[in-house]
Amino acid sequence: MPPQIILYDLPSRPPRRCWSLNPWKTRMLLNYKQLDYQTAWVEYPDVEALIKPHLPPNAAGISYTIPTVQLPSGEWVMDSRTIAKRLEQLYPEPPLNIALDPYLAEIEDLADRTAQIVSPDFIPKIAKRVLGERSLGYWHRTREEWFMGQKLDKVAAEKGGPQVYREAAPLVARVTELLERNRAGPYFQGRIISYTDFIWASFLHFFEKLGGDSLEVLIGPNKESHLALLEACRPWLARYDH
Repeated sequence: MPPQIILYDLPSRPPRRCWSLNPWKTRMLLNYKQLDYQTAWVEYPDVEALIKPHLPPNAAGISYTIPTVQLPSGEWVMDSRTIAKRLEQLYPEPPLNIALDPYLAEIEDLADRTAQIVSPDFIPKIAKRVLGERSLGYWHRTREEWFMGQKLDKVAAEKGGPQVYREAAPLVARVTELLERNRAGPYFQGRIISYTDFIWASFLHFFEKLGGDSLEVLIGPNKESHLALLEACRPWLARYDH
């Protein structure tokens, strides 16, 4: 039997589970294609030392990031979009037609911009609700740098809360518009599953698992199409701990 794909993922506090939206994109793709893989959990302080011997740094942003996969050939691939393209090349069935996806670029942009706007609310929550002791110090140090040295509790109190979701509401409304465009639903392309669906379902699932009313506040009153997509994608969200 050939070696498995190894998915390097970020663990939550015990019991260790997938929680981060970017690794969820890759995990959903692996689950959808029913590929043989194993999860290797990597805490934040250990990410760079693990990946650096095998790959050059990202061209922008954080140098070394999760998700990263090691393929049965020994090839390492980093970044969820790059991983998706490579897996689609190597394992074309069932197809996701990433190169021809008409919604992919816009949904990636909308998800990234929405995350940036609401980050003052969810970044402190990750520290309080998700991460284990091994990653907490790294998270506080690096994310407080993003907020000009401000402590995360202060970020949450002064910059988080409902105001950031109101600011992001026009972006989410655009996603709603795209989801409702094809009434055959529940996917962006009606009944055709695409990688775009995994991007937005990962985003929704991240806020769902963050707890409280995070998901409801994010998607607002016009929630039906978002929840329909999330429910349709549940089979590929079911494996989260190995």
